[in-house]
Amino acid sequence: MKRIFKLRSELAFSAVFSVIISLVLAVFLREFVLGSFLNSYNGTPEYIYKNMIAPVEQDLKNMDMNNSGKLQKYMDREYSMTYFIFVVRKDGGVIASNNREIKSIDNDQIENGKRTFKFLNAHRDNLVKITRCDYLKDGYYLYYIYTGYGKLDNSNIVGVMAILIFIIVFFTLIWKRISYISKIKSTVRSIAEGDLSERVPLKYKNELRELSEDINYMASRIEGEEKNRNEFLTNISHDLRTPLTTILGYIDMIKNGKYDSKRELEDYIDIMNKKGLYLKSMLDDFFEYSKLSSKDIILERQCLELNELARQVAEEEEDEFIRKGLKLSLKLPQESIGIKADPNLFLRAVNNLLSNALKYSKDGTIVEFNVSREKYNDSFYSVVSVSNVPETPVGDEDIENFFERLYKGDLSRKKEGSGLGLSIVREIVKHHGGFVKACRENEKLVFKIFMDVKC
Repeated sequence: MKRIFKLRSELAFSAVFSVIISLVLAVFLREFVLGSFLNSYNGTPEYIYKNMIAPVEQDLKNMDMNNSGKLQKYMDREYSMTYFIFVVRKDGGVIASNNREIKSIDNDQIENGKRTFKFLNAHRDNLVKITRCDYLKDGYYLYYIYTGYGKLDNSNIVGVMAILIFIIVFFTLIWKRISYISKIKSTVRSIAEGDLSERVPLKYKNELRELSEDINYMASRIEGEEKNRNEFLTNISHDLRTPLTTILGYIDMIKNGKYDSKRELEDYIDIMNKKGLYLKSMLDDFFEYSKLSSKDIILERQCLELNELARQVAEEEEDEFIRKGLKLSLKLPQESIGIKADPNLFLRAVNNLLSNALKYSKDGTIVEFNVSREKYNDSFYSVVSVSNVPETPVGDEDIENFFERLYKGDLSRKKEGSGLGLSIVREIVKHHGGFVKACRENEKLVFKIFMDVKC
């Protein structure tokens, strides 16, 4: 069996993978692609100090602070238009600088570690002024002023890039699944609009595949129901038209006096009566099935003794079987078997099984009508069974479809009936919490009602 990965696990994996990729790419872009661009503004205090002032400060610490000429010569070499560097005393007097026009610094600025930072305009477009003072040695301090465009504030750039990359990578990974969900949606809409041949292509190995399989199964069932409905309309039209045509034909003959004797007239009326009763029987079946198919049917349950019920039914039906050249054999257990069921509905189910055997049994054979207790799937049930030898061999497909609505074998089309008899049996038994089964035992066809509701 192929392993099915859960969709949420796939999404979690995609999210974790996207986080890792986004962080790696964000750092890479920051360091190797955007680094020179981000640092090109020569800005923030730490950048200025680290890249411009720290080397000078280190050199000055290694020089003689009392040799002002040497200090000034060094400062001249480090001159720059964007920053001014001063070696000052504690009182602010300048000993050496790269700007000889400034002779002193406010002594309140001369304090080890003192720093200032401010924007030079209201819009704060990175034009800044930075000052810093650090102690050198021997009572001397290094003081510098930077005026210019500061480095962009990129402390959050890595995070922003990581989020953007995460979104791109994550949606790239799950985009096919999102598209697949859209395909499922459009297929369901097509099915709902009547295109029952539409199917969802099967992809992946997660809940989306299971959903697609269920949708396809639903579509197949609906398509089958639609086919059955169309067959029903065709069959019912045929089944109703034939006796109705016969009745109308005889009515026309009677109206036009096309009979030679009273006896012939009575024969016509008798035929019309039989066809009328057949039509009534069919309509009763349709009404009964419609009623049983509704979910709000109310059962009037009573305790029924199956042995007694079977005896009464057999006595009532025995003559009918004899007239058809069949024998009805009744077999009952010694023990009393009781169930709780709606008497009228359950009797209808039993009569339908016997009626089915009466119509389709081979001449001169025995129809067995039995009551018993049987074990099925580790549970014991009260069972009513009817078995007969059919006129023609029954295939496996027939057995599977016997209880489907309006199913009729080819031969049975020649028989009068609505095709709902066994479907009604199934619906009645289902409402009682039981089930029905059909099977072959040698040459016999066996129908069984299993009931587990006891008195």
